[in-house]
Amino acid sequence: MDIETLGIVLGAVLPIYPVLFTIHQKIGQYDEIVEEFRKLQNEHESHREIYHGT
Repeated sequence: MDIETLGIVLGAVLPIYPVLFTIHQKIGQYDEIVEEFRKLQNEHESHREIYHGT
């Protein structure tokens, strides 16, 4: 890649990098919440089977 192309790519990517980083962090937090919700859902299902016999 020559210097001019590299300059164009960096000029386009660097200004939006903070936004991309923030989006990446939010997705990670969402994944943690979904994982915790699935654990609670599985726990609820096991208790439901015990108490209701379904």
